[in-house]
Amino acid sequence: MRLLLAFFTAIIFLILTSSESKAGELNSNLGFELNTNLKNELNELFSFRPPGRSRQPGGTRRPLQLSRRDIWLLRYGWDIGINIGTSHSLTDVSGTSVDQRPSFLNTQWSTTSINAGVFGRYKFHEFFAVRGAINYGKIHGADSLAAGRTRDFYFNNNVFELAVIGEVYAPKAYYGSPFDFYAFLGLAGFYHNPDLSVPDPDNFEFDDFSKFQPAIPMGIGGYYMINSDFRIGYEIGWRKTFFDYLDGFTRPWSRGNDSYYFTQIKFSYFIPDMIRRW
Repeated sequence: MRLLLAFFTAIIFLILTSSESKAGELNSNLGFELNTNLKNELNELFSFRPPGRSRQPGGTRRPLQLSRRDIWLLRYGWDIGINIGTSHSLTDVSGTSVDQRPSFLNTQWSTTSINAGVFGRYKFHEFFAVRGAINYGKIHGADSLAAGRTRDFYFNNNVFELAVIGEVYAPKAYYGSPFDFYAFLGLAGFYHNPDLSVPDPDNFEFDDFSKFQPAIPMGIGGYYMINSDFRIGYEIGWRKTFFDYLDGFTRPWSRGNDSYYFTQIKFSYFIPDMIRRW
């Protein structure tokens, strides 16, 4: 009886031991497969594969293009140039009628003369630039060209101007447009020496005044980029002054200070600022 009980006990022990061994082996195999699959998925997700250098059959190579920053750098920098144009006076000894306030509408076009100068502009922002300029302009005026005026005065004046000007640019119609339009305002100082002719100089009292005067240049302009090196532009600018002797003469009933304005065609060579970092 005892031998039979020991026999059955040994068989049950072997069965249980065999089951546990198979279960452990199954769990081990299943865990290995799961770990392997997980590692493969992680490697696929995070691994870096360099892009292939070969093109697809039938594909075409993309043309080399400037980046937006490259184009931006080519838009900003220095303009060094010259300008030439016309000069006009708005004074007491000018105009088209007897008693008018000096204005563009009363310009004596027949006394139009020439102006010329040099300038340097630095455009440092999409909408802003600063410019230094030296200009010369010759201006005239004659009473004989004003209807109904019998005074018969005439003057000549040479104006030498040094100016520092700020420019504000309009947004472009599209990013690659070769046109730029701007308004400007600045500070200027000029030297002048008017030569006033009167019918009876012996009985005329000529006033004393300073030949150095300040002015405020203001106006509008625009330019066209011919290519990456050259630009051509046009500008009209009025000079507000603070005195009434641009023609060498003033009246007690004068209706405004004298002034002058230039129209200019500008030619410039462009030097891009390729090292700017802001």
